[in-house]
Amino acid sequence: MPFADETTVSDEIGLPQTLPGQPHKQMDCLPRMASFRSPFERSPLATIGGIIISLVVLYVMFSIVGWVVSLLYKFSWLILIAALIIDYKVVLGFFRALQGLFKRNAIYGLVASALTIIFYPFVFLYFLGMALFKKKVREARREADVRRNGQWVDYEELPDKPVDLDTHYEELPPPPPPQPRRRDEPGYDEYFK
Repeated sequence: MPFADETTVSDEIGLPQTLPGQPHKQMDCLPRMASFRSPFERSPLATIGGIIISLVVLYVMFSIVGWVVSLLYKFSWLILIAALIIDYKVVLGFFRALQGLFKRNAIYGLVASALTIIFYPFVFLYFLGMALFKKKVREARREADVRRNGQWVDYEELPDKPVDLDTHYEELPPPPPPQPRRRDEPGYDEYFK
């Protein structure tokens, strides 16, 4: 039952108050539509509180990112050493690519070199990531090779002098005489007359 100051949905859209065959039932069962509230109708304290919370969250996020970046700058040389130990070819490949960039376009080569020097912790992190990825790929190939071809046995050196084995060999029977070819059969030439 609606309150005195509320209108039912049936009043708003112009439907009759009763259903046919049921004269005393009202159509209050239809859901009410949500009304739009202007942001200016809200309390200004709620808006200010939302802005302050957003600024605090952004400050915390930027502080965490700054802390992580400062750690990267401090310990980047350890990351480079780990990347070189795992796979030094990644680092050599990167510098060969820089050299190729210098040969193609000197300006791009200078820009890439400057960015490499400025952002060296991220470059070293890239080296470590690529080295770990290539190591995983090598291990996966090795496992696939073992599954496909089987496990390799260790090399065993045999002595130079012949080994005397007491093996009795049976003589094979002589091979059967060769079958005559068709040309040797009698009457073969008669087919071509």
